[in-house]
Amino acid sequence: MQAAPSPSYKVMLVDDEPDRAEWVREFLSKAGMEVSTAPAGRTLLKHISDVTPDIILIDIESPDRDMLESLSVLSAHQPTPIVMFSEKRGTEFINAAIAAGVTAYMVGEIEPTKVKPIIDAAMAQFQAFQGVRKALDDSQEQLRERRNIEKAKLLLIQQHAMNEERAHQFLRDQAMQRRLSLGAMASTIIKKLEAADRTGVAKNE
Repeated sequence: MQAAPSPSYKVMLVDDEPDRAEWVREFLSKAGMEVSTAPAGRTLLKHISDVTPDIILIDIESPDRDMLESLSVLSAHQPTPIVMFSEKRGTEFINAAIAAGVTAYMVGEIEPTKVKPIIDAAMAQFQAFQGVRKALDDSQEQLRERRNIEKAKLLLIQQHAMNEERAHQFLRDQAMQRRLSLGAMASTIIKKLEAADRTGVAKNE
């Protein structure tokens, strides 16, 4: 049985040693990957935005706080797997790097002959983490929707003298008519009823 071909990724390499960066670039290019290089510094985020790499490899002897801040911004707005190679061994810094969005932290410099399996592992780990985060986000969104539905029903009961069953049916009918989810319809009704309640209070003052 023939083995499946290795996946090909668009790799961005950030290295403070040009000769080593070229060596790594050549090795990964021969492995079928599309490799671009970028300097560490203020323009890093722009390079990443322009290239939209599948994975970022950072090999810097002593990455600073500015680098971690850039990675935090990237993680918030354009989540991307990141492998960082560094000589820094302190637990505090490693934890800070992971918190900033680094997927895998490797102590020592990058070794071209060993980097391919590291990339594969980082990609798999990142995708698994994204799956967990999506499931958590979905659960939180479902909880918010349930809370909004209950709040909308309560407002309908209080302001329109409906019982709970009638309020729920009203929500469902409105959602179907407007082709909205029950949660979206609940949010719309909450805004309208709360606005109407504020207007009524203002008139009575």
